[in-house]
Amino acid sequence: MKIKRIILFFTVFIALSQCKKEPEELYSDENIVLDNAQAALYFHTIFREAENAWAFVNDKNYEAFTDIQTDPDKPASIYKKYTYSDKDIIIDYHAWLTNHLILAGTIRVNFAINSYRSDGMVANVYLTDFSINGQDIKGNATIKYKKNDNDQYEYKFFDGVIHEYGFTMPVLISGNITTSQYERIEGGETKLLQDDDVWAYSGTMTGMLHDDPKLNYTNKVLTSYIFENGENGVIHFTMDKNCLTAKKGASQITIPGRPDIIYGYFCSGVDFISVTTVH
Repeated sequence: MKIKRIILFFTVFIALSQCKKEPEELYSDENIVLDNAQAALYFHTIFREAENAWAFVNDKNYEAFTDIQTDPDKPASIYKKYTYSDKDIIIDYHAWLTNHLILAGTIRVNFAINSYRSDGMVANVYLTDFSINGQDIKGNATIKYKKNDNDQYEYKFFDGVIHEYGFTMPVLISGNITTSQYERIEGGETKLLQDDDVWAYSGTMTGMLHDDPKLNYTNKVLTSYIFENGENGVIHFTMDKNCLTAKKGASQITIPGRPDIIYGYFCSGVDFISVTTVH
């Protein structure tokens, strides 16, 4: 076993993988971990924004409205705008900063009236010219609420594609999430305040790195993995401003013809734990 700390920096100037495309035999385990960790964070951010918009419309009693959020310490050109009408909430981002990530473009979320936190209800999520930190992201998603003691959702993401830094750059990673679950384990009583939310995530993502069929991957959360400090492996995503990635968690990446990679999420970065197969 080897342990290596990889710090993920998310700023408008630094993207996780800006290096040129590498042949699969030269594509390092560290880069594979970085690209997968980035995709997980980006797809989580889309879930978080869509779920919060659903809550926001519910708080407005599903009546048509427009609301613009700004930061008094930032230029007027930096804002997040909500527009709700006829079961659609449109979120327009203009260089909006959230949890060290800069969002631009549009997310549209569609759902039935009086549906928020109702068992079995679904919100559909669509992206238009949407980017995070200048990396173009395509795809659509569904969020299905499941009634329990905490907020629990089934999350699916289809045809996900993240480009390298810049809108005309090649594909960095594609991803589909067909089986996953989120559970809000903290922050449920303040549904419109995102900074105190902690989401426990379990699931599997599949896709391809750099449009290379030899880099088809499966990324699975290891719910039974135990770290040396005794914590389990479920990924606990948090929007705490002190966490660049997630509080804790572990994933296993499988690529045919290569040893499996195990990596751990922690608040200050990602630990590249092992390249041995999990039994």
